[in-house]
Amino acid sequence: MGQFPLEESLSCFGFCERCGVRHGLPYGKSVVYAQAMMEQFRSKRRLDYEVCDEEADPGLSFDRVLPGDRGHMFGVMECVGSVGETVWLRAFSSLGTGIRDVNGWVPYLVETEVFNRVVLPKQLEIKRLTQVKNQLDLNDPARQRWERERKQISRGLMPVIHDLYQLSNFRGETEPLKAVFKAKGGIPGGVGDCCAPKLLNYAASHGLRPVSIAEFYWGGTNKSGRKQPGDFFVACEEKCQPILGFMLCGIDK
Repeated sequence: MGQFPLEESLSCFGFCERCGVRHGLPYGKSVVYAQAMMEQFRSKRRLDYEVCDEEADPGLSFDRVLPGDRGHMFGVMECVGSVGETVWLRAFSSLGTGIRDVNGWVPYLVETEVFNRVVLPKQLEIKRLTQVKNQLDLNDPARQRWERERKQISRGLMPVIHDLYQLSNFRGETEPLKAVFKAKGGIPGGVGDCCAPKLLNYAASHGLRPVSIAEFYWGGTNKSGRKQPGDFFVACEEKCQPILGFMLCGIDK
């Protein structure tokens, strides 16, 4: 992380068009909290590591959540509450298993009831069409027809998803994702589902002032070998940094 100790480096940052500056948060004490969480991950091997073994949900075990060599991003945030108390928040990025609500972890920006009603049926249809297409020969004209239908549904779904995502900052402002995202090439899929946006949105909407944040990778080494279990990473350039300038605005007032 350059010449500075990890704890003093910025973990989460983004350029704010309103202020004309780059807002950011350091790793700080969140590194220590994250390392303690990793120890729990090693010993408990489940998301609900704080409950006793008898009460643990089998569906939240890493064998289910991170099957095989799959890895994932996790995040922790140190905050200050209304009377000066320290509040710790934790989040996981979007899980391929479809798990959304886990006690003790901050929620998604889109409520699960709304997601299940508006988004999930379309996602399941896209998945079904993909499976049908993949069962056909590459030269089969029907394969192209299924592919066109799948793409049409997918293209129609993205604007709907973008309308559902509302981002809050520390000036008390809330804006739709499509008004906040500042980068060329359109809004990629999955924006708002990473750890940093989840943590910041929860803190902003619950009167908490963030002090530090740390995001780390856990699970199997990814295919490129660039992510090893326990490695810390800054907020991603493609999906997070274009919205973090807005979301962090007001944090240093």
